[in-house]
Amino acid sequence: MGWKERIGMALLIALTGMPSIASGAGKGTVEMRGLGPAYQVGRHDSRDRFCYDGSCILHGVGNIFIKLDPAANRGMIVATFKGPDGEWKVVQKRFMKIATNVNLHGAKGGDIDPKLSPPVLPQVWTYVATWGAGEVYRNGKLAWKGPIHLMVTEEVRDPVTGKVDYRGPMKAKEYPGSVHNPMGIQIHLVSHPKEGPVKGYLPPYKRFLHLMWDTVLWE
Repeated sequence: MGWKERIGMALLIALTGMPSIASGAGKGTVEMRGLGPAYQVGRHDSRDRFCYDGSCILHGVGNIFIKLDPAANRGMIVATFKGPDGEWKVVQKRFMKIATNVNLHGAKGGDIDPKLSPPVLPQVWTYVATWGAGEVYRNGKLAWKGPIHLMVTEEVRDPVTGKVDYRGPMKAKEYPGSVHNPMGIQIHLVSHPKEGPVKGYLPPYKRFLHLMWDTVLWE
């Protein structure tokens, strides 16, 4: 299976019944907020929504509220963002899996099944990650219902330039260790409609929303 197919599978797991991941999910509730300024990585309908060189970062303002119970595999995520690509709202109340304290991505998927953690980023320490499904609204109207994936990680994208020290999935084996700043923390939120992979897009979907926050408050 190629990396494009693995990306597709990872982002569709909420609705395809993939097996549970092995996680360090602990007891108690995880609650945090991401505050503006925030940014979108590439326009939702562009060809590249990972933009490793930082050239297609879209700055804006927005907030994200996260409340999760990893042991019970339930919670809520509500995110809003306003920028050059429109005004977005993401609502998630359905979770297939919540994982805490794991390495994700990298050439081998980190600590979990690589089907759930494809090589779209260098390996990065992740405080909490979710896979599930929800609703995405654009300019006040429902844009799609589909898979949603959240990660709260150590800093992997430069907060000033938007760059990632990474050259893409085809070069994943050149990054055997984690490439990140352990002093920083970032929230990543991605979603796309439920559809099959499409060639020529990264990730391989015609529509894909990728939001990030660098200001994170634990509550």
